[in-house]
Amino acid sequence: MKIAIIAANGRSGREMVATALSAGHMVRAGVLGPNTFPDHEHLEVVPCDATNQSQLGQLVSGCDAVVSLIGHVRGSDPNVQTTAMKLLIPVLQKVGIRRVVSLTGTGVRQPDDRIALIDYPFNLAISIIDSGRVKDGIMHAKELQSSGLDYSILRVLKLTNGRLQKFSLKEHGPTRLFTSRKTVAAAVLQVLAEGSFKQQMPIIGT
Repeated sequence: MKIAIIAANGRSGREMVATALSAGHMVRAGVLGPNTFPDHEHLEVVPCDATNQSQLGQLVSGCDAVVSLIGHVRGSDPNVQTTAMKLLIPVLQKVGIRRVVSLTGTGVRQPDDRIALIDYPFNLAISIIDSGRVKDGIMHAKELQSSGLDYSILRVLKLTNGRLQKFSLKEHGPTRLFTSRKTVAAAVLQVLAEGSFKQQMPIIGT
């Protein structure tokens, strides 16, 4: 499979690139800023600002699936996920790529979610400190839900840089407290390989 990865040089993106390459996939890595990836015969690095539609088009051209790992960092546009999806969706529709996987937080609620007790204080804190991040996650999900594409939106509570964990994917959770970025990458590859959770928003749990 040839996979385009948006925000490939972020912390989650780098794990996604490494995991996909280890699994034998072809990777087109979209990076903002300098390329720090080592050379690999199955890796192509493409300059890509996720808020630039032309660059998004260049990134995804010829790929089978797209993975968006856009996160919020200091100084980033508070609506960066939504802005990127509004630009990406028509590109995918034009070139005929249907499969897209995105990552967001469990603050993006769905009816019938089984919300774990640990989830409430963390998302309450985020909604107080950075309400825009939660709103952006919700709005980017709505863009995908109305796109007609075969999207999967993976949801987590708190990301870490730890080891690969055993995990399950359930449409309504519950979540685990800490999910490693290695685990996120493995979960993304699982839904891509299985063709599972299309037009759904599974939570990564234990």
